[in-house]
Amino acid sequence: MDRNLFLAFGLSFAVLLLWTLFVDPPPPPVPATNETEVSELEVPGAPATLPELAPAPAEVLGVAPALPPMGATQEVASRRITFETSLFRAELDTRGAGITSWELREYNAPPREGGAPIQLMTGEAPFATGLVTRFSELGLGDLSQVVFEVVSEDHLAYAFRYTQNGVSVLKEYAFDAERYAFELRVSVENAGQTAVDPRFAVSWPVALADGNDFREQAAAAYVDGDLEVQLVSALGKGSFFGNGEQVTVHNEGAVEWTGMQSPYFVAAVLPDQPTQASARFVAIEEGVSGVAELYFEPLRLPPGQSATRTFQAYVGPKEPERLAAVGPALVGSIDLGWSWVKPLTRFFHWMLSALHVFIPNYGVAIIVLTILVRLVTAPLTAKQMRSMERMRTLQPQLNELKEKHGDDKQKQSEEMMRLYKQEGVNPLGGCLPMILQLPVFIGLFYSLRSSIQLRQAPFFGWIDDLSAPDTLFDIPGLDLPLRVLPLVMGASMLVQQKITPMQSMDPTQQKMMTIIMPIMMTVLFYQFPSGLVLYWMVSNVLAIAHQLWIGRHLRQ
Repeated sequence: MDRNLFLAFGLSFAVLLLWTLFVDPPPPPVPATNETEVSELEVPGAPATLPELAPAPAEVLGVAPALPPMGATQEVASRRITFETSLFRAELDTRGAGITSWELREYNAPPREGGAPIQLMTGEAPFATGLVTRFSELGLGDLSQVVFEVVSEDHLAYAFRYTQNGVSVLKEYAFDAERYAFELRVSVENAGQTAVDPRFAVSWPVALADGNDFREQAAAAYVDGDLEVQLVSALGKGSFFGNGEQVTVHNEGAVEWTGMQSPYFVAAVLPDQPTQASARFVAIEEGVSGVAELYFEPLRLPPGQSATRTFQAYVGPKEPERLAAVGPALVGSIDLGWSWVKPLTRFFHWMLSALHVFIPNYGVAIIVLTILVRLVTAPLTAKQMRSMERMRTLQPQLNELKEKHGDDKQKQSEEMMRLYKQEGVNPLGGCLPMILQLPVFIGLFYSLRSSIQLRQAPFFGWIDDLSAPDTLFDIPGLDLPLRVLPLVMGASMLVQQKITPMQSMDPTQQKMMTIIMPIMMTVLFYQFPSGLVLYWMVSNVLAIAHQLWIGRHLRQ
């Protein structure tokens, strides 16, 4: 394998690793043919406004504030209803009749981050209320800002109603004590004098949050079997991963759910009729916050008629069994990589779980899994190493041919190919095994980074969370964490580069490759979860041992 090809493979591999850090880039923006540009209206006490859904007039939601009932004041105090199960604690607010707090009882933040229970809804601005239904197309103002009447209040079953001008909106929640899933029924009854056109839009907020559990926080929609994701940090930004648009619409195909997701948690809203549903991501504060909204085309509702939509929702951890119990589409929130690598990712998920039955430490299980992968790929690796070793033995003859035919590149190539054929050496013999091993690495990569079992799984000592980068301590004055695993991994790669045959390279180029590649990979892996770094480090150590054995065996 010549110098340029080796460099290409090395750099391509590094770029591939960096690319996977950002999951899949969002799809190109869909022309917002059903979106209307709007202005903004400041409503006292209200958060920033969302653009209206077409074909409503080009004005902001809430342009006509909700009229209070006769004899009432404009400002009405809201009330919060708190309830809990063995799985979560939650809070509903009569203002907007939405969820303002959702705390997971079985999941806490790491001790270094305070150890508090994970909160998927905090009740803090902006748009901190989940499952609000603004219904501004009804001409009643922004119903996310009005106070609903509590119609019924039983444990885990709550109903809220708001009525104005003969139009009534009823929201009914039915929670399950044994699941993170629940049902929301939204009904509109028109007892007014004119027809209304409700869209039944339901939204969930997304915003940047601190902590390893909320890295890669994103708005998400599952459309026709594909997960469409836009990182919160890219919402509204015109960058490589953001399209620069305030609104990204997904309305071609069945929208099976939409909401918020992070690597280990998801808040998803599932429509009753996916083929009729649309989704959109709206940037509120560029790169900081936004909202994921599920909505339908306007439904004509003449006076005297009513309509109801039923939504399923899931707000909790990405535990495959719990997700599958709600619906197969929700399992798609687990990042298994590209379609061609998903079978491998699922296999490694299964392998880790199976090993953990016998090995209670996930770090040790990763080491064992790495050894098993090395054993399975050993024939390919051995072929690659033998090819490179044999190429090294031919290097003096290749150098002679280069000097002899230095001015005649064609003759030089012919003589080199003749020598390869004579010695039975394939100059590309070391490349194919390397290429075939890439899917294995990528499958392991996605398996380790998306497995909730590894969340806060300790290895030993300071490595107390295999899903997060390890930190021994912060370097004083630099605010830079000292991470031992990436440094050891980089050292192992330096050794591996030194003992790996690099034919067709002069000493200066070989020295550069020996130093640059380990440094580049160390920087790249410095932010990787320690479970991934552990895998790569152990793989390097095994490769070093294998290379030394192959070299000694061939020289005998």
